[in-house]
Amino acid sequence: MRIILLEAALVAGVLITGLSASQIAYAAPDALVLKGAVDPQADVKIDSSIRVERTEISATGESVTTLHDPASVKIIPGDRLLFTNSYSNLGQNAVTGFVVNNPVHSAVSFVEALEDWALVSVDGGQNYGKLVELSVADATGDMRPAGTADVTHIRWVLPSPIASGASGELRFRGTVK
Repeated sequence: MRIILLEAALVAGVLITGLSASQIAYAAPDALVLKGAVDPQADVKIDSSIRVERTEISATGESVTTLHDPASVKIIPGDRLLFTNSYSNLGQNAVTGFVVNNPVHSAVSFVEALEDWALVSVDGGQNYGKLVELSVADATGDMRPAGTADVTHIRWVLPSPIASGASGELRFRGTVK
């Protein structure tokens, strides 16, 4: 199994300077060694993007949600962000057991993963599960149910093989702190 780690450290730069977010993903190679074969998971390409979601009133008086490049709008606390991790299998073989981990940047509050099968971590990526199953210690050391504000990482374990030439998206929402 190979785990892909999406580093969101450039999110702060994106939010502050409006840099392009299209290249914030990188593959974290693991110690997987295949005897005389190439790891087919290396053929999966991931591109990440961040869009600012704004709800505006149209000329007809309807609420319309639009997506904006962070470089084209002023980012303010409370802005809604849509993070998209697009993946494509560029290889000749199906890829099974594909895992994507995405840290939630400290400048962002996690809101939701759009795939209901995504897992989250509230302990810096050490353990993952459904949010309703997790707990954290409060200021007094007592345990309480974890909430969205406690999420530090998101993990997607793709439930099906990624066929040769197939692609998809993994998405989550957050807000600017």
